[in-house]
Amino acid sequence: MILVTGSTGKIGSELTRQLAAKGTRVRALVRDAKKGEAIQAAGVELARGDLGDPASLDAAMKGVERVFLLSSVDQRQAELQGNVVSAAKDAGVRHIVKLGAAGTSLDSPITVGRLHAQTERDIEASGIPYTFLKPALFMQFMLTHAPTIRTDGAFYAPMRDGKVPMIDVRDIAAVAAAVLTGSGHEGKAYTLTGPEALSMHDAAQKLGHAIGRPVTYVDVPPDAARQAMVAQGIPPWFVEDLLRLMEVFAAGYAATVSPDVKNVLGRAPGSFDQFARDFARAFNA
Repeated sequence: MILVTGSTGKIGSELTRQLAAKGTRVRALVRDAKKGEAIQAAGVELARGDLGDPASLDAAMKGVERVFLLSSVDQRQAELQGNVVSAAKDAGVRHIVKLGAAGTSLDSPITVGRLHAQTERDIEASGIPYTFLKPALFMQFMLTHAPTIRTDGAFYAPMRDGKVPMIDVRDIAAVAAAVLTGSGHEGKAYTLTGPEALSMHDAAQKLGHAIGRPVTYVDVPPDAARQAMVAQGIPPWFVEDLLRLMEVFAAGYAATVSPDVKNVLGRAPGSFDQFARDFARAFNA
């Protein structure tokens, strides 16, 4: 049995779908059973629980051999994910696959980077065999720009000409499924990227080609991006994290393409062109 946390998000829901399609026994941890109905319909077992409720985690871990660890952004992330690690150790779980991020460290200037690193240390200290998955920027990040692409034919971000090897969420889930159901991945950390590093100008051109009309990338000052994100209701501390991350991308520090997806899956990761074609309807009015 595999327990998937964060099962109703983009990656978690795709992972449960892929695992269920393989005929794997999957249990999805959900806070709201209503949100888990689509997952359950695919043949996935639901477990009601909360990362802040250790008793619910103990119940969800019964009979579980492997855990996929993912949670939504939260300043208490290390504490909440630490509860999962403790419950997994008590239950005798044999493998934890944690989704983190590229470039995490305990001294990272990015809060989420430090939180991921702390949980990685907790997992290592637990003695449970582990695999760390470290993606860069998701292709699905572009969907947050869909409203302005539909109305203005443009999207806005402070990333200058920096290039990033964006990865499709579907490939992240495929790697996670392969690691959870395979062997030989213990003790390893995989950096997950797409097949090519693209600037936002490159992405705009490819999106325009897919939807049949021009799309423009407009570089904006960080202060303008900050105001827009705060207006969208993003917590201020996470806004600052996002701005620091985009500065890393803008400076070209995350442009390296990794072979890890191909090494795990035996195929190249999906291209941005394919993503743009698959999601073209989201970017068109």
